[in-house]
Amino acid sequence: MWYNCAVNGLQDLGNAEQVESSAIRHWLSLRGALARPFWGWLGGWAVLCGALTSNQIRWQGETLLSLALVLLLVELAWSALWDLAVGTDWFRPVSDGWPPEDFASAASLPYTLPGSPGGRIARGVGRFAAWWRVSFWTAAGPALLGLLGAALLTVVLGVLLPERLLPLNAALVALIGLGIAQRLRGREPLAAAALTRVGLSWLAAHAVFAEMGTASLVLALAFALAAWGNLRLASGLGRGLWLLNTGQAIAVIVLIWLKQPLVAGAAGLLFFGQLAMQPALRYGEGMDPAGEDGRAAVSRRTWPWLLALMLVAAVSLP
Repeated sequence: MWYNCAVNGLQDLGNAEQVESSAIRHWLSLRGALARPFWGWLGGWAVLCGALTSNQIRWQGETLLSLALVLLLVELAWSALWDLAVGTDWFRPVSDGWPPEDFASAASLPYTLPGSPGGRIARGVGRFAAWWRVSFWTAAGPALLGLLGAALLTVVLGVLLPERLLPLNAALVALIGLGIAQRLRGREPLAAAALTRVGLSWLAAHAVFAEMGTASLVLALAFALAAWGNLRLASGLGRGLWLLNTGQAIAVIVLIWLKQPLVAGAAGLLFFGQLAMQPALRYGEGMDPAGEDGRAAVSRRTWPWLLALMLVAAVSLP
């Protein structure tokens, strides 16, 4: 009896350590998000810009309620779905805990022989139950509950919001699948994150108030491209500066194409202001000319300019 108690105590201690490790990972993820405050605001900012591009904002009761609902959808439901689905290592319990070493067969029919089909089914069910309880639920159970809650909230808000958002929900599922696949390959899903946080948020807010227009769609994708470049800069990866500048240049070109010379000029000043400071930040004193410090400095200084350019572009759409 004392041996069983000791074994159970060690198992509980191991489970507690795994739960603590999972909590630490989530805390570190939260600290990483707080360390990039502009990225944390970007979803709500994209919602505001997308709503402005619809030209249907009246700042009264019904409009404000719709805006609040789409903010809940983006900041709570979609954000939680992305963070939990992509940020959780769903396959670790399979690699580390399957098959379980200690398990008991599930209850089977009376007089069922161990080698019969019924006996094998009972043994398989018992093995799966032990793995689920000891390995999977300890490592990913809280994330699974949060994922189900976020999915339920998405469904409820989808009923309250227009049906035009249904394709965007499908796009979110596809981006989550892409993000999980990239994490399995050991890569950060920065492109999918930018499309989710900026592109889908912008398009969702526009779709709530009006049918999607070509100009708004192009701007949403352009700013998602710029955000992807900024994330690559912050991570010290290559081609980040090229993506950041290309996305913003596309936005300025769209404004020129829409025959908005004054607004296009203001957007151009915001864009060229960044271009002017990029060489100094990349090759400034105390920074490695080819290294990550310069890219991180460009990323940090660029976020406010990018948010301002998004707002200027949004208010200029006819």
